[in-house]
Amino acid sequence: MENKETKSVTHTNGQSGNESALVVKNGHSEVVPQYAGGLPIPHYYTTALRLVRTPNNAIPLARGVILTLVGFVIILIVAPWIQNVAGSGIVTSFSPDQRPQTIDALIDGRIERWYVQEGDYVKKGDTIVVLRDIDTKFLDPNFQKYQAIIRDNEVQEAKLEVVMAKQKVIQAKQKLYAAEAAVINANIDAATARIRYERAESLFVQGLASRREVETNLLALQKAINDSVKALTNLEVERQALANAETEYQAKQRVAEAKIAKADLELGNVTNRRNFSVMLSPIDGYITRIMQVGDGQAVKKNDKLAIVVPETDDIAAEIFIGSLDAAIVDTGRKVRLQFAGFPAIQAPGGGFPDFAIGTFGGIVKVVDAVDDGNGKYRVLVVPDPNDKPWPSRQYLRQGTEVTGWILLNEVPLGYEFWRQLNGFPPIIPVKAGKANDAKAKPPLSKVK
Repeated sequence: MENKETKSVTHTNGQSGNESALVVKNGHSEVVPQYAGGLPIPHYYTTALRLVRTPNNAIPLARGVILTLVGFVIILIVAPWIQNVAGSGIVTSFSPDQRPQTIDALIDGRIERWYVQEGDYVKKGDTIVVLRDIDTKFLDPNFQKYQAIIRDNEVQEAKLEVVMAKQKVIQAKQKLYAAEAAVINANIDAATARIRYERAESLFVQGLASRREVETNLLALQKAINDSVKALTNLEVERQALANAETEYQAKQRVAEAKIAKADLELGNVTNRRNFSVMLSPIDGYITRIMQVGDGQAVKKNDKLAIVVPETDDIAAEIFIGSLDAAIVDTGRKVRLQFAGFPAIQAPGGGFPDFAIGTFGGIVKVVDAVDDGNGKYRVLVVPDPNDKPWPSRQYLRQGTEVTGWILLNEVPLGYEFWRQLNGFPPIIPVKAGKANDAKAKPPLSKVK
């Protein structure tokens, strides 16, 4: 093995009295500090000193970090934050009759002919599609005519029964009149017979009449009284017969009305069944989607055939929020909206609405009193008249996705961080005049 050559040169530091040795090992030089005694300091001591020495840029860096933390704390205390409730949904119309409407099949049938194509503009009452009824009852093209004949016959029969019942009432009235006249005649005969009997009895007492005449007049009086009672009984019978005839007449009238109504209903159903095969547009708008295509394709009742989107300027945003947030949202609150497809810059969390770019203003118009079955509550938002207008309906179509931030109270940013970390709800504002009303109940409907 070769011997390693080592040379050493000593230098003295005039100020500290320490010496440093220049040691050359294998052609490499290394400066090793030495004390005044000439003893060298081990190299691992010098390395540790260099490692613990404070770098020149550490102090400015520490000052910067401290200032940043102080500034962040000041921002948390001073910076305002708008509490909000976020939700998402779609663009729709506030008026129900201005929303997209589907054309549903009203009968089971086959598509016979389409009169429109997607994108066509139609008016209310325009024909969309014609169906051919496949019900066996309505296959005959003359079925409606036959049903009309059946209806006329049933109506005539019902009317005839009513006429006959009315004739019975007239006859009963005539019999009643005759019975009343018979009662009057019987009463007259009884009164006459009584006068004759009393006269005969008076003459018999005077000796001017025989006993036989008295007995004959007495028999005539009894017969007249019996006839009067019989006439009265017959009168009561005829009165009851008249009441029965009138009741039967009324019953026949009701039965006839029911038969006529049933016949009209059946004829109307047949007529409407024919009309149901022609699907008409319920509103003015554009055909946006045709669900069933092709002539001859079979469809079932309630199948969707097409969608008509109305041409209207009525617009609203339909967003859904959670049940916890719905309890603190009421009508009239300001909302910031961001529509899909429209560039926007929004602060995370939506707490700085004044610095948002590309968002649009709105006002809460309706908050549903019940959820949608999944714990979500629907909120309808209309444009804010004091804010910039929403995009044109040419670009902002119904069904466009929208994200909304319902604005609540203004609080410090630090408080908002603390609230979010603890999971506390936002501050609920107290309206003027209701602060001390502990018994005030919320309205069932939150419609402004």
